[in-house]
Amino acid sequence: MCMENNPNNADAPVTKAEFGKFEEKMEKLLSERANVILEAVGETMEKKLDEKFDPVITKLDGIMKGVEALQQENTVGAEQLRRHEDQLQKHDARIAKLETAPA
Repeated sequence: MCMENNPNNADAPVTKAEFGKFEEKMEKLLSERANVILEAVGETMEKKLDEKFDPVITKLDGIMKGVEALQQENTVGAEQLRRHEDQLQKHDARIAKLETAPA
């Protein structure tokens, strides 16, 4: 049996075709490993970011609720102020009529 044709002989020379197949397999394996590592790093980073930003977001939620409550209060107050202004104008008109009416 010839040494060159036996794929189980570690001392046999490697052909370009065999090396190409080996290279393709290695590239595929390396690519798969890189993807697994990148995915793990991405998950770790996402977890760390969540740990850092969750308290901030929670505090911002509280602040936003406070701002919304103030906006609602401001709206209600403005409506009440308009009603009072309307009443004052009506009272002014009644007083002016009473003052100018003959006794």
